[in-house]
Amino acid sequence: MKDTISIRELAPQDVSTVCDLAVAAWEPIYAWYQKTMGDELFAALHPDWRAEKAGQVRRACQPDDPAYVLVAEQDGHVVGFVTVYTGDNGVGEIGNNAVYPTAQGQGIASRLYERAMAYLREQGMRFVRVSTGGDPAHAPARAAYAKAGFDIELPELTLYRAL
Repeated sequence: MKDTISIRELAPQDVSTVCDLAVAAWEPIYAWYQKTMGDELFAALHPDWRAEKAGQVRRACQPDDPAYVLVAEQDGHVVGFVTVYTGDNGVGEIGNNAVYPTAQGQGIASRLYERAMAYLREQGMRFVRVSTGGDPAHAPARAAYAKAGFDIELPELTLYRAL
């Protein structure tokens, strides 16, 4: 029997679950960052990345934040989320978003993006953008965005060096 997946607006009781989900989903990304940067630079930039990521998501979930937040529920459990922003120039944005690692690969992200883009169209947006990393740890995110139809890419590069 296939699990039931539904997409709905964030409810106040979802916030801590969504924050925990974000931390779990970003674990491999921050592990790659630490391996690539080395411990010293990583610690300087992300002394407590878990609190940093959870804080970003928690802020987006607050009623006074401009984000519109959707969650994906599977059999009554929140397994994914997406934060969405409108823009004055007709370009909306998908912000922090993730699917819990054990629920990935089931089309949940696609359904979240579909609903997010429907919301943006309803708000008068003509385009949507999303930013992601070009590193190997972000490969699943890039694949999900490509599957959702994101096809215009403007590469960006961040470089570091020790002094």
